Amino acid sequence: MYDWIANKSFTVEEVPEDVARKREKIEKRAEKAASANTEKAPAKPNKSAAAKKLKKQREGLELAEKFVHEILGNGIGSVNKAACDQYAELAKQLGDYYLPEPQAIMNDIITAVRSLSSNPDDKETNRIIALCVRLGSAVKKSRDYIDSKLESGEVLPEDNILYEEMGGVWKLSQLKELGLYRENTALLQLSFAQIDEVSRKTFVDEGYWIDLDTGDIFRTDNIRPYKAMKYIRTEDAKFDLYVAKELYLYPGGMNRRVRWEEAESFTAEAKDYAQALSKADTSISAAVKKAKNELKNTLSRPYAAVLIRFDSIGYAADGHGVMKCGEETIALRDYGEYPDACKTLRLIAGDLSGGAVFGGLFYDPDEHRFTFSPFSVVTENDIIRL
Repeated sequence: MYDWIANKSFTVEEVPEDVARKREKIEKRAEKAASANTEKAPAKPNKSAAAKKLKKQREGLELAEKFVHEILGNGIGSVNKAACDQYAELAKQLGDYYLPEPQAIMNDIITAVRSLSSNPDDKETNRIIALCVRLGSAVKKSRDYIDSKLESGEVLPEDNILYEEMGGVWKLSQLKELGLYRENTALLQLSFAQIDEVSRKTFVDEGYWIDLDTGDIFRTDNIRPYKAMKYIRTEDAKFDLYVAKELYLYPGGMNRRVRWEEAESFTAEAKDYAQALSKADTSISAAVKKAKNELKNTLSRPYAAVLIRFDSIGYAADGHGVMKCGEETIALRDYGEYPDACKTLRLIAGDLSGGAVFGGLFYDPDEHRFTFSPFSVVTENDIIRL
């Protein structure tokens, strides 16, 4: 080194053969590693396998339709334990036809019918009828969907809620190809619940989020099947502001399911809560109108999640809550996943001076009106979970 600094001359020799061989091996390993790290071309979708699956699903839909006809044809009240056992075996068979959603509805019906035989109840009977209508509608729409796809030859997934209802699992790459994504979306979580879906044998960590730019209310579902619980991490409530680099939207209506792979989180500030509040519906009737359009679809959830401004929250003589917005009012009722929400809201109602309530709008067939189940309260500087 000293000689080199002193600018002394050196004789250039040939690289020894063993050193040259080592260098060549190192270069080849580097090239191999680089080629392995390059992004692989996406696999071409298998149309033949997709068509085969659709035909199998259509066969299963025939079994589900037969079940609905038998239940309603024989009379709900006349279904005995032996018949329930047979129907449970039939529901189990649907798993072989890639129809998890119809299978789950069948299990709900069977469980309810078993309970009804020992505890007759008109309200429960109406619920069973509603479930049968939902299953019958799902069968009809799914069959029409399959027939149209097989006839056209376009058997690959498309922007249609029926794909997932029939057991399809979306890849994020597929959603992106269909244009079902948004970039740099700012989101605040409005509520969070952990749900045990017994008929589907899964736990679901369910979060509702608001897009601060558009006011759209989305849903995240972290699905943890009983059999795979130890392999899937449990989600928790989120209180920060999240900015999703790419937000993927599943096909659906008002409260689409969403997912993202990468997001930055920031401490939520007053301006973020104020922005969420500015997106709330300013009248109950406007929110109910949106819910009616959503719930017309028998494949939708039993409620529409909305954010509604309020002026005050009072209580009727029978103790139930009443939310007032302008001259309009709506009754407040608890929902199964938020069993004590109304009680909690009553404790804090006296300290609230306006804001918005986030929750689910349900249609009550017994009372023939919409009721509102509160999940959280949004104020100018906070979100209060109920």
